Amino acid sequence: MDKILPSSDDPLFSIFIIIVLVLLTSVVSYLMGSYKEERKKRSLESFLGKIDSCVFSLDMDKIPFEASLVSPLSSLASSLADRGEYQRSIGLYLHLIKHIGDFSKKEYLLESLGKTYLKAGFLQRSEMIFLEILHKHPRNSESLYYLEVVYELLGEYDKAKETLIPLKTLGVSALQLESNLNLLTLLKKRDISSSKKFNMLVEYLKTSDYSYRRVVQELFRLHTKRSWAFIDDTKAHLILDILWLLPTSNLNLDIISKSDILKSIYMARAILPLEESTVKSDIFVIDVMVSALKSGANEMDLSFSYLCKRCKQTSPISFNRCPQCYALDSLSIKENITKKQSPRGYSLL
Repeated sequence: MDKILPSSDDPLFSIFIIIVLVLLTSVVSYLMGSYKEERKKRSLESFLGKIDSCVFSLDMDKIPFEASLVSPLSSLASSLADRGEYQRSIGLYLHLIKHIGDFSKKEYLLESLGKTYLKAGFLQRSEMIFLEILHKHPRNSESLYYLEVVYELLGEYDKAKETLIPLKTLGVSALQLESNLNLLTLLKKRDISSSKKFNMLVEYLKTSDYSYRRVVQELFRLHTKRSWAFIDDTKAHLILDILWLLPTSNLNLDIISKSDILKSIYMARAILPLEESTVKSDIFVIDVMVSALKSGANEMDLSFSYLCKRCKQTSPISFNRCPQCYALDSLSIKENITKKQSPRGYSLL
């Protein structure tokens, strides 16, 4: 035996001990890693078991799982979600997630599943998915962002604000999100008077942190007559639809008559009489309509659609968050000259 192992005073003995320790450490690390990975797998399987996947079943369990199909099937699931076929999309995502063991390989699938639940209106399930992702990957900024959106839509603004702390830690600019939550929190308050709420919104107009359109829209809802004193006519293009659709009884003609831009809008709407001198609003469709009215055309009206500047999707309804990509304050107004119809209802306030 002494011939096999070096003696304790032999330099080779120290090297031998080091090699043994390295091997032991490697084996223990491997076993611990395997154990942790198995625990994560069982945890995720247990979590997915809480979701009633029968509702979204596509009988895909009868189809053998192939790793080569993950990419095309995930693309198909994304395409189905874009077309509004949420049930089939969710079924595909659940099928893929249950057959992939490595969390890092299915993290993006979980994110997509959470977004699909969000679009489909399953807010609690979306919350569960994003919380599960963050439990395993706390630095996932995209999941944090969408979790904030979920809490915002649920009206849980305090929880939404909590997500901003790790976002800021990760270096993500959260100023716009924070301003949005402050505005929503104020609007939700029932323990302050409408007058005080109005005054606080007026203060918001003094800072660029808040969306001018959204604040003015809330001012008109609270007190239409008082709101005219705080209209910035240089930003009239941002609220053209609001101004155009206001009932005649809510107009303040004294303020309107002092602004060429506002005056042009209500000349185009045939509420104010046309003036011989040319009044420019710098809003193309308004100036076109005023010129056409001077030429005798009087059956014109404006219709509005709304474009998201981020995803370029259009919507017939105004939004604060894009219903497709959930971008905040990304709305762009698209106006079209149409033939005048019968009197319309006021739908924006």
